[in-house]
Amino acid sequence: MKKFIQLQISNKAYDNLKKMSKELGIHSNDFASLCFEYVDIKHRGITEAARKIRDLKNKESFDKKNLSQHLKQLSAEQIELLLNKAAQKKKN
Repeated sequence: MKKFIQLQISNKAYDNLKKMSKELGIHSNDFASLCFEYVDIKHRGITEAARKIRDLKNKESFDKKNLSQHLKQLSAEQIELLLNKAAQKKKN
């Protein structure tokens, strides 16, 4: 019994999927199934790529948390000053 899923993949992954499945002479769905059946998540390249993705996502959320913490530490006068400066920039 076949299962059906929908993936969101990068342009590079999509191009490779199409190219390699064509080279093997099989449908891209069959090639994707083969990849998932035989992938070794302990492969150094895969673990390194996963680490980079995690680091990027963690950095983005970390930056947002820092900004939120910073804003909480500001006094009412400092917040008013920031809002006034933002309004002046918007006018210009």
